[in-house]
Formats: sequence, C-alpha cells, structure tokens
Amino acid sequence: MGELMWRHRLQQSFFIAFILGAIVFALWWDERQGIQRTQEPPQKRAGYEQIEDAILHPNSNNDGDSFMMEHAGQTHEFRLYFVDCPEKRLHQYNGSRIDQQGKYFGGLGRQDTIEIGLEAKAFTEELLNTQRFTIQTRWHKVFDSGRFYAFILFEDGEYLSEKLVREGLCRIYTEGAPLPDGRRERDFEAHLRKLEKQAKAAHQGGWRR
Repeated sequence: MGELMWRHRLQQSFFIAFILGAIVFALWWDERQGIQRTQEPPQKRAGYEQIEDAILHPNSNNDGDSFMMEHAGQTHEFRLYFVDCPEKRLHQYNGSRIDQQGKYFGGLGRQDTIEIGLEAKAFTEELLNTQRFTIQTRWHKVFDSGRFYAFILFEDGEYLSEKLVREGLCRIYTEGAPLPDGRRERDFEAHLRKLEKQAKAAHQGGWRR
C-alpha cells in the first residue's frame, strides 16, 4: 500500500513538473515572438502621395514652415507637420502669436523672435533650393486655408522638421501625423523632443539668446 501511494505521488510530481515546464516554455516563446515582432521595421503607410522633382516657388509669404511649391504645371502651398517657425514680420493680426513663440524660447522679445523667423525662412529656402527632396502629403487642409499639411524628406533620410528643430529654429507645436515610413506620431514627436533638448544644450537658434 505504501509503495502504491509513493508511486502515485511520484506520478503527480512528474505531472506537475511537466505542466510547469510547459508554462515556462510558453511564456519564453511568447516573449521571444514579441521581441521578434518589435525588431521588424514599421510598414510604410498608405495614403501619402510622393511628389518628386518639385521646386520652390518664390512668394513673399514663404517662411520656415510654409511655402509654395511648383510641380507638373501646378502650384500648391504646403505646411509642415509638427513644427512652427516664428513669424518673419509683425502685422496687426499676429502680435499675440509672436509673443507665444517668444515665450516658448524662454522669453524672447518680439524683435528677437522675428529674427529667428527670418533665420528659419533663409534656412528652409537654402535647403529647398540646393537639395533634392520629396514632398509627402495626404492633401489634408490646414483649417480652411488653401494650404496642405506635408512632410519634406531629403535624400539624407531626414525630414525638414528634424533639421529645423536641430537648429533651434522652430517650436514643436502644430498638428502631427503618423509618418509615411510607418513611425507613429507620438514616437516621432518624442524624437523631435530629444533633438530639441540637444539644440537647447548647444544654444542653437532661438535657444542661444
């Protein structure tokens, strides 16, 4: 009787050990699959039109984050996602906006803020006139204006918004969107925040005053 009970308990122990081993293996496998999934590159998003061989159209309203573009006999005005460059001049309607922009950079006065806006305009125009780029847009309008939100991607793989943030020439402030390369909106914004932190540390652009 004692031997039978001992064998029964031994069988129970083997069974429990087998179940525990199966659970541990399942958890390990699930974790490994999760790691493999996160290592895969993001899928490109549908819905973005890729416009190549566009050129900057000279216009007095062009600035660091908004500009006219010519392509295939048509002209459109595009506005960057994620970033807002300071105004390039003061008029009767934008004084409070300039004040907000100056406050973002630690309390710049209006004239200093406008100077950063002019730097941003010159920086963007230089890049668009000398570098190859692709416009990526879903043709979403900026409020009720005739402008359309877009990303500008250069051949070095970097977006114009990244370059402006790195130079301290804009604030991270306006509508964002999931990126055409598959990155999530919040991930790209977090990336821009890191670039902004570096720009602050290096006293770039609006952060040098």
